[in-house]
Amino acid sequence: MQQSCSSNDDVGTREQGNFFFKDDFESFDENIWTKEVHEAGWVNQELQAYDAAHVSVGTDEGKSVLILTAERKGNKIYSGRVNTKGKKNFKYKKIEASIKLPKTANGLWPAFWMMGDNGKSWPQCGEIDIMEMGERNGITEATTETFLNTAIHYGTDAGPGHQQEYQAANVSHSLQDGQYHVYTLDWNEDRLTVSVDNIKFHSFDISETSGRSAYFHDNFFILFNLAVGGSFTGISDINEITALKDGEKVNMYIDWVKIY
Repeated sequence: MQQSCSSNDDVGTREQGNFFFKDDFESFDENIWTKEVHEAGWVNQELQAYDAAHVSVGTDEGKSVLILTAERKGNKIYSGRVNTKGKKNFKYKKIEASIKLPKTANGLWPAFWMMGDNGKSWPQCGEIDIMEMGERNGITEATTETFLNTAIHYGTDAGPGHQQEYQAANVSHSLQDGQYHVYTLDWNEDRLTVSVDNIKFHSFDISETSGRSAYFHDNFFILFNLAVGGSFTGISDINEITALKDGEKVNMYIDWVKIY
């Protein structure tokens, strides 16, 4: 994912029990979260527009959850995206979220990720993609339910200076099976380690000798979104979106997010 970055002071080190931060989404806390609003095509050639009406708190399986809803109305698609920019940021901690994903099929692109809250433009600010699904290779190989991506983006500018490292591979079980799965990032001064359901998926070297250390040692903020189409999926024609039919809605549910 990609967007412009923003500056913010550290939010401090308030503890909630064993947690630095925890949100069970009993309500939508505007002191923590912002509902983003953007036109279709704003970034990554995505087909959806983001609006506040497609972000809600509701009930799923008897639990209060954050819901991002993608909806198609004729030749227009709307969806939800939230972030904690300017409100909650951190570094060198463990963050995890319990998420139930829709079936991405051809065209949905759910993500749980982070951006540097340091006043630098993208990709100088640094980006950590903890979980993305719906990538074009998973579509081509008919493994969309198990094909998982994690990535880091960094560099001097959005053109030739943009650098990225990623891991894209199939996990052992479906992550779109109607169940909640836990996505975790363990972040210290040397490494970014991503796990799924407590199983290590990939680790990125961000130590001083890695050449990336300038980009991953500031405070970062959290994002969740449900994109439709775009460069990651390889789909730019709304008629090729099979995961979202006209008049249909699909949901991405976030049960909780915790920072230790």
